[in-house]
Amino acid sequence: MYRKNNTQFTIGEELIYQRLPEDTLSQVSRLIDWRGFEQILSSLHPAKVGRRAYNPVLMLKILIIQQIYGHSDPEMELMLKGNLFYRRFLGLSATDPVPDHSTISRFRSDLKASRLYRRCFSELKRQVAEKGFELRSGKVIDARLVKAARGPGKDKDASFSKRGKRTIYGYKDHIAIDPRSEFVSEFACTAANVHDSQVMRDLLEGDEEAIFADKAYDRDSLKRECRRVGKFYGILARGRRGRPLSGRQRRRNRVLSRIRRKVERVFGIFSLHLCRKEARYVGLIANEIHLFLTCFTYNLLNLHWRLRRVESP
Repeated sequence: MYRKNNTQFTIGEELIYQRLPEDTLSQVSRLIDWRGFEQILSSLHPAKVGRRAYNPVLMLKILIIQQIYGHSDPEMELMLKGNLFYRRFLGLSATDPVPDHSTISRFRSDLKASRLYRRCFSELKRQVAEKGFELRSGKVIDARLVKAARGPGKDKDASFSKRGKRTIYGYKDHIAIDPRSEFVSEFACTAANVHDSQVMRDLLEGDEEAIFADKAYDRDSLKRECRRVGKFYGILARGRRGRPLSGRQRRRNRVLSRIRRKVERVFGIFSLHLCRKEARYVGLIANEIHLFLTCFTYNLLNLHWRLRRVESP
């Protein structure tokens, strides 16, 4: 059972919240029907006896705040007690209690139960599609390395990989985005030594009209499959030993690179604005959940940016 917050604000609280300027959190909150996520997450604490748990939507929103502003769990506990913008986003009155740092950490871990984080991501995609952003025009797929939170040998799920002259101990983030709207449609986190092409099938849903990716994903078998089903094969051609790229293939690569590099902009936002430049947690599952929160929060912000662009004169 969940504890209920005091939904009746005092007159003073109403005035304070109304006079606060609009911020990203308040604007994003109005774009989503949070009831769908409450239904998905309600299985976390179904018992009707014992200590009442915090509402799962409130907990999910707390993780979104952390993803945007980079607070640790102890910092988040402190900020929730006094930051009015955060409390307005969460719908908390001045007297409502807030979860402590250990509760926040446990909820993040609980998301792995029955793959609830995957179901939450699917629900967000459904709501994004309802607003006119169908994620079926194609997939732009890419991966990048993220350094582990601890040094070599201190995270049993991490591994070594070499990118250029750099050797990195950590994980690899794999994502697929829609080439038109740049929403993330699928994601996966693996150890750093997993080749990009091994995860490609997990990022495809089957109904995309086209596939775009860099040379690491170029496979003759995939090309034949795309031709068979009438799907555009937009993966950059890779030269083979004794078979260098022709002039036509190089020109084609330059054209396709304009589409493929859109995913690099998304990764840039992950690093610069959503605290996913390096891994923050130990273990593969913890890092996949962190990647989920990064993609989930990015899609929320992207929805806000695109709807605001439509509404602007």
